[in-house]
Amino acid sequence: MQAVKKESQDSFYRLLSVGARLNMELSDDPRKTQVTSRIVGYRKDQFLLIDCPNGNDPIIERFFIPNNQLIIRAITDSEFRDVIAFRSLVMGVIQKPIRLLIVSLPESIAHRQIRQEPRIDTNLTVRVDADEGPFKGRLIDYSVSGCCLSASGDEHLFFEDETLKIHIEYGSDLKGVITGKVVTVNNDKEPPTAGVLFDESSSTLRKEFFYQLLFDMRVNDRSLDV
Repeated sequence: MQAVKKESQDSFYRLLSVGARLNMELSDDPRKTQVTSRIVGYRKDQFLLIDCPNGNDPIIERFFIPNNQLIIRAITDSEFRDVIAFRSLVMGVIQKPIRLLIVSLPESIAHRQIRQEPRIDTNLTVRVDADEGPFKGRLIDYSVSGCCLSASGDEHLFFEDETLKIHIEYGSDLKGVITGKVVTVNNDKEPPTAGVLFDESSSTLRKEFFYQLLFDMRVNDRSLDV
């Protein structure tokens, strides 16, 4: 982890791009409730504009209270798509023509390169469609380009070159189907595993799912604490 001072140069503005996906939480929330949003824009040296988060949890309303401190995490627009985290204060809310959150610029940023961690260990149950029908599998690890799946023999028998459609349902807004082809099968494990190479479709979902898993790693990885 490295800290990048906002005052040192324009690094901060180059790292974030309009439309970038954000994860936010209140710094004093013991539950560390996460909400998702996107950056809309900024006024240099003054503030950031963020889409207002929405949801059914009553804590959502606290994101709109001035001077509440937020922890914001985002994927950078740098060459290697690094991940950054910073603290900001709620400055106000724009109500019209659309509701936008105004937050302060950070004093410093926690910054970690993810090019050294292309694959994330997971333990997620997913629904998978194969030619023979749907089955329940377990996502062992995941990257933007592929994953490792396991399934009991009662559920499915993997074979090379078969096409699988993996249904992603993660959180409130990450839903869709990722398609890939089995490139390796390991029947020596119990349950057996398969290495899946994704095709070129669903690129946005594949990337955002990876980023969300990366954000959630903070439970055991404190390098993005700010």
